Amino acid sequence: MKTAVYKKLDGSDLIIEYDETAPCIICGEPVVEASVGGTAICPWCDMGKCRFCKVDLPLGEAKIREHMAWHRLFPY
Repeated sequence: MKTAVYKKLDGSDLIIEYDETAPCIICGEPVVEASVGGTAICPWCDMGKCRFCKVDLPLGEAKIREHMAWHRLFPY
């Protein structure tokens, strides 16, 4: 378990505990770190980039998951 700290508009902290091994709701890979979008989305999907090859992710969850599956078959 990890902890993410977000600043609220009033200046106080919002502290959230999350499982860094949980799958990202978009790509299905482990979240690893909290992103600006929260703890359910990995930072790479939040920024629209592939964590492996750094290209822009294709549109649509199915296409993104297909792209990630390709990397699992052909890692580099």
